[in-house]
Amino acid sequence: MEKSLDVGAAVLAIAAAVFWFLSAYGKLPLPVSYWGSAPNNDPLYVALKFSASMNTWAAALSGGSALCVGLKLFSTRSYHHDTD
Repeated sequence: MEKSLDVGAAVLAIAAAVFWFLSAYGKLPLPVSYWGSAPNNDPLYVALKFSASMNTWAAALSGGSALCVGLKLFSTRSYHHDTD
């Protein structure tokens, strides 16, 4: 089980890094002025929405990686405690 948690933590951490890279990659389009509010297809709005979505996924994957590490820590600690 410990090996699975190590692999899970590593895979999730790498995936999080990819999503964070995607969220920061590229240049943002120049803002355009609109009367009232910007339409849903405004290039800046679309780019910021994509970046926010990639950040959400990256944060969730990082949380999963941290959970794997935490589970390993507590399962190892309780296992060694029981054998003393």
